[in-house]
Amino acid sequence: MLKGMGQALLRAMAETRRRIRASDGLMYLLLWLRNLLLYGLVLVFLVFEEVWEVLHDLLAFRRYYPRLMAAINRFTARRNRYLVLLIYLSLFVPMELLGLASAALAAEGHWKSALLVYVSKGLVAVPAIDIFSANRDKLLSFGLIAWAYGLLQRFKSSDIYLGTIYTIKRVRRRLWKLSSRFF
Repeated sequence: MLKGMGQALLRAMAETRRRIRASDGLMYLLLWLRNLLLYGLVLVFLVFEEVWEVLHDLLAFRRYYPRLMAAINRFTARRNRYLVLLIYLSLFVPMELLGLASAALAAEGHWKSALLVYVSKGLVAVPAIDIFSANRDKLLSFGLIAWAYGLLQRFKSSDIYLGTIYTIKRVRRRLWKLSSRFF
């Protein structure tokens, strides 16, 4: 059912894009605004991904985290896919709830609390991502997870995402060259 809805949505978006190209200037302006919004979303996604990588690096160098993850991965390697799903969801659901709570706090204007809750989300996300990476085959055997993972992979291979990453790398190189002149 969800797969059919996703395919219907993709067909509708393709038809909309075709109609926009064949119409007047106002539609081109709306298309430009849509692309601007998509670039903004990609930037936000990249910033959040960078936060998670920093948190992962902080945890990975701690004494107990690598041993704990190794023990969990040894345990899940010998178990069936349903138990692996239960372990993964026991981290994934609280992680998403913390993300929603962070967004709600930010919307109410409590920025410091929202940042604290978001960092705690990152601390839950790091083991969830590690468990997913170690048990990818078992977890992708579930249709909904495979569908969502496929969407994420399509997003990461989209022209907008790759172009944004290329632009960020180019800006970083320019800033690095500029800073090397002064320091």
